[in-house]
Amino acid sequence: MTDAIPGPAGTPAEAAAGLPTVGESAAGATAEPVSDAAAAPVAPAVEQTGLAAPPPAPRGLSYAVDIVFCVDVTGSMTPILDQVKANALRFYGDVQSNLTAKGKAIDELRVRVVAFRDIVADGEAALQESPFFELPAEETGFSGFVNSLVAEGGGDAPESGLEAVALAMTSPWTTRGDRRRQVIVVWTDQPTHSLDAPALPPAFAGRVPADFSALTDVWEDPQGPLGSSSKRLIVFAPDGPGWSDISAVWENVVHHPSQAGNGLSDIDYGTIIDSIGNSV
Repeated sequence: MTDAIPGPAGTPAEAAAGLPTVGESAAGATAEPVSDAAAAPVAPAVEQTGLAAPPPAPRGLSYAVDIVFCVDVTGSMTPILDQVKANALRFYGDVQSNLTAKGKAIDELRVRVVAFRDIVADGEAALQESPFFELPAEETGFSGFVNSLVAEGGGDAPESGLEAVALAMTSPWTTRGDRRRQVIVVWTDQPTHSLDAPALPPAFAGRVPADFSALTDVWEDPQGPLGSSSKRLIVFAPDGPGWSDISAVWENVVHHPSQAGNGLSDIDYGTIIDSIGNSV
């Protein structure tokens, strides 16, 4: 059962930061009716039905959340990458403010980044990944990694986004906490190449499934690295090969369609924070 995710206008994170809305924000969906803010008049997100939400953590139990950002760092992605860099040190506080407004609380928050370009065009520079950073204690390390990323390369339009999602899915997820949630957020303005395991740089060999069907099996496997009901995938990406396939088939997915080739200039920071808050 799904409920509509409210739009980002007037979120506590934006209000606190004084951030303007850039363009028109998309609305998504979540498994839990967690916000009573008024929905903004924006285009609906593409969602996969059948989200299975875990029960809320009873009082006295701890709640741990891991977030992995899969970020397209080709040249056209400069606008969103600049947003991420500018807000990295504020990310923890903004997420916590958003969750508090929704009546939620978490005891542990960790983030990591998988940056991607195009394996065919960029070789070993096509994939970069960080360890998990526990926030707020390690926010300087998180900010430092994000600020080291450079928007360049990419070759043709499709990028290696599916490989990045595969690396994210097999992250070393936390085993702490009585209740856990794994959230993967993808930002890209391009469709994906088909998976091509032989083309992977040696450092990533064996960590990416051979094809989309095998990748789907990893996502859906209740005994796999992501479990059954605790995972969420939020995709800011155009309708096109890879992303449309995921939003049509996979469970627990929210797809915010974007304009291909625009560098996600129409996605504002408040939308990102609110989408994460609605998926926790």
